[in-house]
Amino acid sequence: MLDEPVETNSKLATPVIINSNLILVRTTYHLHMRNNSKNQTTKLSIKATGWQEINWKEVNIRVQDLQDKIVKATMKNNMNEVYRLQEKLITSFEGKALAIRRVVTSQGGKTPGVDNVTWLTPADRFKAIKELGLITKDYNSYESSPLKRVMIPKSNSTELRPLGIPTIMDRAVQAVYHLAIDPVVEVRSDPNSYGFRKGRSQHDAIAYIRSWMDKTHSPEYILVTDIAKCMDKISHDFLLANTPICHKHVLKEWLKSGFIFEGHKYSTDAGTPQGGVISPTLCNIALNGVEAAIHEVYPLNKNVKGGRPKIYVCRFADDMIITGINEEILHHVKEIVQEFLAIRGLELKEAKTKIVTIQKGFDFLGFNISRKPFNPRLNNHTNQPTVLIIKPSNKSIKSLISKIKMIIGSNKPEIGILVKELNPVLRGWANYFKISYHSQATFIKIGHYLWTSMINWVSRKHPETSIIKAVKQYIVQGNTRSRHKWVWGVNKADKVKENREVILNIAEVKPVVHPLLKLSRNPYLLEDKIYFDKRIIEKSSAKFREAIYKKYNHLCPVCQESLHNGENVELHHIIPVKEGGKYTMSNIQPLHQICHQNITHGAANKIKNKIIK
Repeated sequence: MLDEPVETNSKLATPVIINSNLILVRTTYHLHMRNNSKNQTTKLSIKATGWQEINWKEVNIRVQDLQDKIVKATMKNNMNEVYRLQEKLITSFEGKALAIRRVVTSQGGKTPGVDNVTWLTPADRFKAIKELGLITKDYNSYESSPLKRVMIPKSNSTELRPLGIPTIMDRAVQAVYHLAIDPVVEVRSDPNSYGFRKGRSQHDAIAYIRSWMDKTHSPEYILVTDIAKCMDKISHDFLLANTPICHKHVLKEWLKSGFIFEGHKYSTDAGTPQGGVISPTLCNIALNGVEAAIHEVYPLNKNVKGGRPKIYVCRFADDMIITGINEEILHHVKEIVQEFLAIRGLELKEAKTKIVTIQKGFDFLGFNISRKPFNPRLNNHTNQPTVLIIKPSNKSIKSLISKIKMIIGSNKPEIGILVKELNPVLRGWANYFKISYHSQATFIKIGHYLWTSMINWVSRKHPETSIIKAVKQYIVQGNTRSRHKWVWGVNKADKVKENREVILNIAEVKPVVHPLLKLSRNPYLLEDKIYFDKRIIEKSSAKFREAIYKKYNHLCPVCQESLHNGENVELHHIIPVKEGGKYTMSNIQPLHQICHQNITHGAANKIKNKIIK
């Protein structure tokens, strides 16, 4: 009996509780899969007696199938069906398991809330599935714990901002509901909203700004907005009335949970806490519709006095710019935006909301965007008298310089330590800004600053040795095809050339064109999933890792989910190093961190044997 799955119809099988740490879940699902036959179904048998035995491939298929159905029901405006599917997802074993997986693999997955609880072991995580199920089943009795408030530095600033940390169980509750809410929000989102949306990024926003502004008759004026304390002031009444969630009580608990700071509890009457899993989506819910409000007054294809208004909107969370042909139109647009925000309990910060010309330029998402006269020494050939310049902003450059100065100026004792601390900073910064041709000039300047900083580091380390002799201890031969023959690194003869420890030569980073996103595509539709997976694959850059990913079709061999789903990916040695295994293509597999743990802990021997074969 225990070897056969239990057949069910439309309802999910109820987990059988064996003990406090063990759940036996057995159910068979009939999922409609996208193939040549519309009526063909795939039978999935879910059997799990522990965290490390969960079949993540089947979990992902089940969740994606329900999300696809939620999107299609939303497109038909059939909200009764949407709420039915949402409830089915949040109460399913797969929805709860995936929610907990996302919480524990997130950046703050090991950070506790006010209850000081974390889920670090497989037993803790599997037990949490049962506990989460009790909450989603009896949702009207759910009570959210207060947040733990901490103050963290603002990005590129010495100022502090509040961060609210929910308990790990409250994060899991938010995560499972987010699986059900976000597909609806995606359908209803503004076309040119790019922040905190699946399959979208800052690079997509910048690429679209380029497509609007890099034309002969592009708009000359830009309204740069700043919403005052957006996350802290969003109206709770608006969110409760407009959030597409099947259980409003749960949302109300999140919004009214309050927070604890320095031992005192405070209530929350407005806003959504920065730090909650669901908070960015709630912010998007509040701001969605601003494009439609503007284009209702100023349609893109309708002429006004002076010609077409050329009003384009680009928003990333609460950062937004709006273009126009003159100041008069943008002043009116500003009034439209203010009226739109007021309904949501929000307002523009007058001191930072401004109208600028494209010649003067503006900062957006870390870039500076402006139009300058054509300079043959700095720009590619063009027939236009002016050129659109997109490059790192001065604020972004100062932030990077500050980080480099802090790392090198801290008198690290070994060059190897500098390599390990500098490279993630340099590589992350370069990868973010390399989507623009004009960033290369900045990369060269940063490279020069880094070189002189390293000279000073060597001089401090060897005050009694000639600088030329001292420097030779820390430079190695670089790419012979490069203009830069020497690079800083660990100068050891026994180092294999391809694997030497060297500081990234940021001056050699080449620009990469970022393709425009097809705005009509939806990442929650199964027929569009391949499109989004392909876009992520095209961004991969590391040669060895790219080759490994390509070998496995960019899928984790264990769970068959995309290696680019946001989780950490580890390279697994099929034959362990201690048994003579090599770091070669034939002996390496890319696995999600949790899937890797399943292999190394020996709790999924059947899967392991299958992979090795």
